Amino acid sequence: MPLSGVRGGQLKFFTKNQIYNLHLTSLNVLAQIGVMFDDDAALKLMEEAGAEVNYRDRIVRIPQYLVSEALNKVPKNITLYGRNSRNDIILTEDMVYNGSANNAIAVLDFDGERRPATFKDLEDFTRLQDALENIHIMSTPITSFSDIPSEGVYKRCYEGVVRNTEKHVINQADGAKEVRDEARMAAAIMDVELEEIGRRPIFSMIADLAPPLKFPKKIVEVITECAKLKIPILLESDPYAGGTAPITTAGIILQQNAEILAGITLAELTNPGTPIIYTCAPMILDMRLGVASLGAPERGVYHVATAQLCRYYGIPLCGVAGTTDSKMPDVQAGYEKALSYLMAALSGVNIITSHTGTLESVLTISYEQSVIDNEIYGMVFRILRGGDISDESLYEAFEVIRKVGPLGSHYLSQEHTRKYFTIEEWLPTVSDRSKWDAWVKKGRKDAVKLARERAEEILKRHMPEPLPKETLEKIARIVREPIS
Repeated sequence: MPLSGVRGGQLKFFTKNQIYNLHLTSLNVLAQIGVMFDDDAALKLMEEAGAEVNYRDRIVRIPQYLVSEALNKVPKNITLYGRNSRNDIILTEDMVYNGSANNAIAVLDFDGERRPATFKDLEDFTRLQDALENIHIMSTPITSFSDIPSEGVYKRCYEGVVRNTEKHVINQADGAKEVRDEARMAAAIMDVELEEIGRRPIFSMIADLAPPLKFPKKIVEVITECAKLKIPILLESDPYAGGTAPITTAGIILQQNAEILAGITLAELTNPGTPIIYTCAPMILDMRLGVASLGAPERGVYHVATAQLCRYYGIPLCGVAGTTDSKMPDVQAGYEKALSYLMAALSGVNIITSHTGTLESVLTISYEQSVIDNEIYGMVFRILRGGDISDESLYEAFEVIRKVGPLGSHYLSQEHTRKYFTIEEWLPTVSDRSKWDAWVKKGRKDAVKLARERAEEILKRHMPEPLPKETLEKIARIVREPIS
């Protein structure tokens, strides 16, 4: 049975007419302004399909009908498979699932010191976050290391992650060759031929665009190679409001949408029916400091607008939310992460990712923060579940009130309480609800200390089902192959 998400989509800021106008204006951007594809094969493919191509500047102006045809070919429901089928998830409508950390470069260690990440940290953080009950999909928690070379780093990361999780993995690649190498590794794990990997893809691929309106050559290669193999593509735009995109909400969402629609058109022209996940990571550029902020409240508004667009298109959405600019697991991290995550979930972002345990705008990752974030997700999922006010629940409530009545004093002994308390009440793992005296007797442990204890315990005991020895040897050989 696939994992079940929680239904979001309750939060909407914009009217249907406003969303439709965003769509129409996005089509005008593509038809009149165009995008840059830095790849000869993509330029030729676009021209043959009917787009206007300027080979000197590498600008493609895409007619509206090509975009509309591409949107009609994108699968509306996508299944992301784990190497263990109990971790399969189905992206549909407003169902919300949670991802892990992604792309950190430094570790905030248990002693509170920040240091460069090592490859063992990737393995440890994967195991830690694999064990957290509110993490449904595994990304690549760390992608820059002090002890291994940068060449072929993404396929190295895929090996490190897939050995330490049974969940679906979202990864990256530096061009077509690395996409194919990772697909070969996945095929070895699933014991299928490379051409069959798209039937049950156990990994998906981020294609990170380059705002404003640019598709670098290696990203074009990633999109087209994934399309050929039917590997799900997370088309991601990371614009900075006021930096690499207009500063207004309308401007940043308009540009982001045009970029992703262009990517969808390229993928569907390459191979119709390619699974696409619309992926957004919009940020603001803090004009006082000149830095991009991932903890800014405006990002919640951007996610709401994008979620409404994706519901209009019927395309699954991934968003980078639950993030913070704080450097420590502190109060700032708590309120920025909770507000950002709650807004993304309420807006119906299908996969919320890149956030678990991360600090400093996703540059640093923390063991304690990973566990605290898992707590935040549990609280948000409980909010999203809402409550049951049906005829049956009202009848049961009326009857139990009749039993206790004005002469009674509590409901603790009632069967109704025993039946529903585990359903109705969310119970924390690191949030302490004790009163002062009891808390003092337990050692005055705050959430960070309790999270540290849980993280240390998980790292001692948790190990996912290992891959067979011959499979490990096969994927290790692929990792050792030169990238070019």
